Amino acid sequence: MLIECPANVRLQNYLLSQDIHLATSCGGRGNCAKCAVKIIKGTVTIQTMDRIWFTREQLEEGYRLGCQVFTKEPTIVEIPDN
Repeated sequence: MLIECPANVRLQNYLLSQDIHLATSCGGRGNCAKCAVKIIKGTVTIQTMDRIWFTREQLEEGYRLGCQVFTKEPTIVEIPDN
């Protein structure tokens, strides 16, 4: 599923406002990686927990922990089917 997310929002909060739930067993702390998403369009900062869970290649492909994403510009995110 592709989601268009506005600028200046925490992805997890925005998804909840749209009644879309990411799996976050760790409560959004980035410890479980169940919330992995792929950034299709837009630039999102790579966080420390992203570097722990994803390879360099995956990071270059746009993979991020959804619970850690904060958008600075309109962003298109691919949410995997659970």
